[in-house]
Amino acid sequence: MSHSIKANSPNSRRARIAMLSALLVMCVALVAGCSSAPKSHIGLPRGVTVSVFQNRSDYAPRYLEVQVHNRSKATLTLSSGSFASVYFTKAAAMHSVPYDLEPGDQVAFPVHLPASACDKSTPQPRVTLNFTTEAGKGSTTITPTVLYHALSQIHSHDCAMESFEKVVAIAPGTKVTWARDASGALISYLPITLTPTGAAGTVTLNSIDDTTLLLMSLNTTFPLVLSAKSAPLDLTLRAVPSRCETHVLSEDKIGTVVPFHVVTSQYANGYFGIVLSNTLKFEYYHYFSLACGYSG
Repeated sequence: MSHSIKANSPNSRRARIAMLSALLVMCVALVAGCSSAPKSHIGLPRGVTVSVFQNRSDYAPRYLEVQVHNRSKATLTLSSGSFASVYFTKAAAMHSVPYDLEPGDQVAFPVHLPASACDKSTPQPRVTLNFTTEAGKGSTTITPTVLYHALSQIHSHDCAMESFEKVVAIAPGTKVTWARDASGALISYLPITLTPTGAAGTVTLNSIDDTTLLLMSLNTTFPLVLSAKSAPLDLTLRAVPSRCETHVLSEDKIGTVVPFHVVTSQYANGYFGIVLSNTLKFEYYHYFSLACGYSG
């Protein structure tokens, strides 16, 4: 004897519930079957290391290099990354990404440093990397190895200059000129004005240094002590080629950065470089070529 289930009977409702439950189980199984897709939030592969340093050519444009060394046996694809430290006012994005690091690759990615935070005493550097490996996508934030005391040097230079310029502002002129002296040597000249800001305190300019490109001097007597009571001081930076060798010019990196040794309320032995504009830098290059007889 056959049986039928009426549409609104209890048996009919139980059948529909059983069917829906079976469908739900099938959906869960299908979703679980997709779990073989690349996993997210995996860790950085063993053998991948990160360090930071600054090249001499990075000094003037304020770059820091974030170097990633892939010692693992698989390709590491960097999709993005950033550098942060309490020594600086904000994080900085890594340039030249995305990038595929093959096994054995060691690549430096520049970041443009923001202003220094001069109230901080330790750097606490962090590098964040977003990446993909054979295992899937991942993101990690790690403490990099700091090479050559790079962060301490950058921070010290920045903050010594900030401390000095709170009391006395430094303003290079807008044009390099040159003329021959009595001996016939071609000498270059650049005005530099030191102007007290009115802030309390005293600063001292102890000396300036030569550079790899130029032998430099200022027409003043050292040590030069300045305060809010000082009058603006118009000085002239006199410079001649350090030596007339073509590689000195062709390989120049910081030869037009003017090194100052100073004393401020916060720095008993402060040091920083005055970074000149590109216009002044190329005027010095032209002068160097003329003074050394490389161009007419």
